[in-house]
Amino acid sequence: MLSGDFLDYFPLDDQYYGFYIADVSGHGASSAFVTVLLKNLTYRLKRNLKRGSSQDLFHPVKVLERINQELLDTECGKHLTIVYAVLNIETLALNYSVGAHFPLPVLLVEGKAQYLEGRGMPVGLFRDAQYSEYHLNLPQKFTLSLFSDGVLELLDQASLAQKEEYLLNLIESKAGNHEAIVEALALESDEDVPDDIALMTVVRNEYASR
Repeated sequence: MLSGDFLDYFPLDDQYYGFYIADVSGHGASSAFVTVLLKNLTYRLKRNLKRGSSQDLFHPVKVLERINQELLDTECGKHLTIVYAVLNIETLALNYSVGAHFPLPVLLVEGKAQYLEGRGMPVGLFRDAQYSEYHLNLPQKFTLSLFSDGVLELLDQASLAQKEEYLLNLIESKAGNHEAIVEALALESDEDVPDDIALMTVVRNEYASR
């Protein structure tokens, strides 16, 4: 099955990194095409940044607006959810925007996990979609886990609220360790998962220079 889930990360300069996780509606070739479009747009924005002709990648809202415009212009009939973030690896300031992505990223600090705030509209549905930028000052040691919504299909809990609570408990119990979370969710061994699944983990050790 061709995947409509996609994630990426990249340096913007010596101090900033951009990263995102996206989930395209539907499955198959048309959804995979949108991931190619997203990769191509990111490449063009990085090229423009290097040339000095655009600073859009530093601004999460502008990135979501660009993706929204391109999806609508292609008339592919697809939309996506996304979280795009910019992290200052020196000051640990995090700026991000949410385009209806669910579940929201989970921040683990001192053993306590919580969802980041944010909602936003889907990307690629409405010309007049508006997005907000959120700001967070991260501590010297943290773990940030980002999931596509396919992870919720793996969970046995009856309600959405229970599934959300389970994810928090899982991340706390595994101390945010990426490999341990993958193993607990049986992502490597389960070939019959009901949906595409993507997982990204951003980790900062208090002893790291970056």
